[in-house]
Amino acid sequence: MRDSVATEGEVAWALAGDAAAPADAVEDVLTVLRTTGRTPEAGVEVLRAAAFRLVAEDRLDDVGRGWLELLDAVRAHPDARLADLPPTRTD
Repeated sequence: MRDSVATEGEVAWALAGDAAAPADAVEDVLTVLRTTGRTPEAGVEVLRAAAFRLVAEDRLDDVGRGWLELLDAVRAHPDARLADLPPTRTD
């Protein structure tokens, strides 16, 4: 599913992120994302760590198009810095 959901730029962005957020907070985000396709409120570092885990563990199939929801949540997060933002999609 990685090829159809995440672009190469998004994969590179996710892998460049910091995975140091609390594991339980990251797992909570991933659980909600898997079950609802929505991203719960969380710190930008937790969202980035969730993206990192999905890509690093090759688990994008677990969330499908919820991946796009996760990216949008990072983009919309009030604490996101320019360096936190995923690449813009052109499709």
